[in-house]
Amino acid sequence: MHSPVAGGKSVPLIPITLATTNDPRTPLYQKTNQVLNAALAELGFALTVVTLPNKRSLSWANLGKVDGELFRISNLDLAKLPNLEQVTEAIAIVDQSVIGKEHIIVNGWQSMQSYTIAYERGTVFLDKNQARFKGVILVDDFHQAIQLISMDRADITVTSHATANRLLNLSPVKFSDIKIHTPPLVKIKLHTYINKTRHPNLAKQLAQILHTMKQDGRYQQLNQIKSP
Repeated sequence: MHSPVAGGKSVPLIPITLATTNDPRTPLYQKTNQVLNAALAELGFALTVVTLPNKRSLSWANLGKVDGELFRISNLDLAKLPNLEQVTEAIAIVDQSVIGKEHIIVNGWQSMQSYTIAYERGTVFLDKNQARFKGVILVDDFHQAIQLISMDRADITVTSHATANRLLNLSPVKFSDIKIHTPPLVKIKLHTYINKTRHPNLAKQLAQILHTMKQDGRYQQLNQIKSP
């Protein structure tokens, strides 16, 4: 890929790789990928996204094995990840919904005290709230969590409504007794994180580009695109 410059010439875009734990089939992954592709291209970068297990994704981003994280929660503990810098302009705001059987009642965090949650290990915002649940079971992916709920070994899992809807529809096993409950448990802001030792100024530059894209409507336009 090349980026146009003055005089009609072009220069090659610099490869940049961001890691994520999110499934590439989810709308959140696809829309975020679209927005960041456009934003990073303006700064002279060609984006590649790799999907990794939760803890490995953060570890590799901090160690510089990849250039950063596609998106994580806004209050990520950067004291433990000193090489990461937050892109202060949020890349997305998403609901976090409770998925469980029909009888589950969702009324804020206080309604979670009688439920055992199964969720993907390394999900930081749930790690921070483990004490709010009756019990916690860590799993490798969403499908494992749903299987535990189906077998009554766990009561719920928590992820975004769009992600849950997509993965439940794609599942080869149909869990007719499991639903996405409303209202959402919480809404959270997601931010891109950049390895600042590899790219010292990029987080600030990217924040400015994203802010401009939101002001001129390009961000909203890219978020309306429905990926196949």
